[in-house]
Amino acid sequence: MWPRSLVVAILLEVTTSIVAANADTGRGHGHGYGDGYTSRWDTTFPLAPSTRTKYHEPAYTAPAPPPPVAPTSYHHTKEYTKEYTKEYTKEHTKWEETKTYAHPHTYTKSHKPYPTPTIPSLEDALINAGCSKFLAFIKSDDDTWALYNSARVRTVFAPDDVSFDSNTTFRARLRRRELTPEEQQQADLSAEAQLTDLSKLRIVPGTVVETNDNSANLLGGPQVVVSEVDTTTGAVKIASGLGNEVDLKTTDIQYTNGLIHTTSGLLTNPLILSLTLLSNPSLSTFNSLLHGLGKSNLTTRTTEKLDFTPRVTVFIPTNEAFNAVGSISPNQALAVLDGHTIISNSLAQPVGYLPELKNGQVLQTEGGGSVAISVRDGETFVGGAKIVQANIILPNGVAHVVNKVLAAPIQTGAAVPGTVPGAGRAALVAAGVVAMALPSW
Repeated sequence: MWPRSLVVAILLEVTTSIVAANADTGRGHGHGYGDGYTSRWDTTFPLAPSTRTKYHEPAYTAPAPPPPVAPTSYHHTKEYTKEYTKEYTKEHTKWEETKTYAHPHTYTKSHKPYPTPTIPSLEDALINAGCSKFLAFIKSDDDTWALYNSARVRTVFAPDDVSFDSNTTFRARLRRRELTPEEQQQADLSAEAQLTDLSKLRIVPGTVVETNDNSANLLGGPQVVVSEVDTTTGAVKIASGLGNEVDLKTTDIQYTNGLIHTTSGLLTNPLILSLTLLSNPSLSTFNSLLHGLGKSNLTTRTTEKLDFTPRVTVFIPTNEAFNAVGSISPNQALAVLDGHTIISNSLAQPVGYLPELKNGQVLQTEGGGSVAISVRDGETFVGGAKIVQANIILPNGVAHVVNKVLAAPIQTGAAVPGTVPGAGRAALVAAGVVAMALPSW
């Protein structure tokens, strides 16, 4: 065996020779990295522990960065047009929107209003609404047609063609060239002076609408019609003369001067109270009181008063209501009639159309008494009597049918000979008096 010191000396010499050779050639443990760059390992192996060191020659030079490149140009500009509709509360406006996009982050936007839709004339609107026969009706009279095309008319209640076809009277009118005075008045009733849309007509208990019928006896005011609302269904009717009603069908049809509402028929001309009563058999008792069977000067004068006094409101009990109070003598007839009559002596005091009767209101009667108005559950009461038919339009006011006699006489004895006891009809004769105690009216 060799001595240990000799082995160590030999290894050191061999290692020194190898390292020197590698430093000269760039091989062995060294690694070449191109011009001016070398890497060399110097390794020493002490007995314990071993170490290793890596270093670079100072001649290393980093490569130059690549030359700058001009930024890429983007030529993608996208243009397009988009249309949309915006809806506002009272009108519809259509806009044309143009957007232009360009890189980078360029954005332009413009709006151009669409052409305003053309509003049809009255003639075109009536044809489009299916009211061509009503159109022929109002065009058959030059004055009437001129009225409808004037600024005095803002709302038109126009029967549709179905309504004309179902009524022989309407069809006969179309065969005549000119309107009669009564038909002219009927056309004037359908030409409303107010701009009244469905929302206003639906107001409970209705809306009073002024027409272009100027023949009314209302201290210079125009004749009116009144809307009536079914609170269950929301359906709307228009009440006019004789208490007749027509249904509203299609509503709020726009034309150049206003609105058209199609209806189930023409409105009815108002008639004076005495003639209105003749058309309703269920009111014959009040009619008998008013006419006095032709034998009472008092009731004759009252007839004239109720027929021709401006701004009158009359509450008419039904025949059944009179049956409940028994016979009424000729001397009592005047008090009964006056107790159911209210007269508005000035324009400041409204006529008692149903929308004008307010809860808690107190009305003074022609008999010197008073009646209170109350509204309960959508029903209107006057002096405790319920209004069962409202808004019978008169030339000089309005009448309402009630289910009780207001401040009724109290019967205290039997009828004397020559009278006809009441049950079922008014007994009015010149001779004989029913013994009754009348309260103050």
